[in-house]
Amino acid sequence: MFGAPNQTPYDLHFSVVGIPVRVHPLFWLMAVVLGFAPGQPALIAIWVGVVFISILVHEMGHALAMRHYGFSPSVVLYMGGGLAMYHGESSPWQNYAVFRQQSVHPWHKIIISAAGPAAGFLLAAIVCIYLYVGGRSMSLLGVPLGRGPELEASYLAVLVFDLLVVNVFWGLVNLLPVYPLDGGQIARELFVLFAPRDAIRTSLFLSIATAIGVAVLGYGYLHQQFLGIMFAYFAIMNYQMLQGFFGGGGRPW
Repeated sequence: MFGAPNQTPYDLHFSVVGIPVRVHPLFWLMAVVLGFAPGQPALIAIWVGVVFISILVHEMGHALAMRHYGFSPSVVLYMGGGLAMYHGESSPWQNYAVFRQQSVHPWHKIIISAAGPAAGFLLAAIVCIYLYVGGRSMSLLGVPLGRGPELEASYLAVLVFDLLVVNVFWGLVNLLPVYPLDGGQIARELFVLFAPRDAIRTSLFLSIATAIGVAVLGYGYLHQQFLGIMFAYFAIMNYQMLQGFFGGGGRPW
């Protein structure tokens, strides 16, 4: 989510439609930790597979949009999630600097940022179509998906549920206007379009306020410690960037 990790001898390398993909070994550790279920190796394996496919699909959405606008992207999956980079592997600030130097309309940048969550939502839609065509259904937070009798408890049901949860709920969280999430980058470009004078400052204030709100909601009300800690960190990071911006350090991105 912040910068590509150094390469290791244990990285997995492959390409998808001509776009290079590298999977850092700590990616697998992150996936196992998030889905750890004592004594349930099959459930852990399903979860890890879902996380791998879902994050790869998300990053490929970004990467394909980047390629459409003339970039030569690559994708890295690592402990922080995933990165789609404009011109090979470098820091996010270097990639962003290259991005800003090119004559790319802010709407194109918004499309690139939105393409990741959109790809995840498309994958979730395919799962729903599978349920509908198969005459089965599943309830997600009380919302029935598909048609017919509910999918019975099985590893297939776990797979379907995990795919929907990751691609719908993580996709929605990722659209919150908090940098460095996709929603934060979209918000920044919208401010550049419609309020260019204070775009950076306004986007940072919005990012901090939203991150604090989600951290309180996640930790205090939903009892989701991981969500609370993650957004508390985002709030601190954005505050530091705001301080750097006003402290004469120049633009934070």
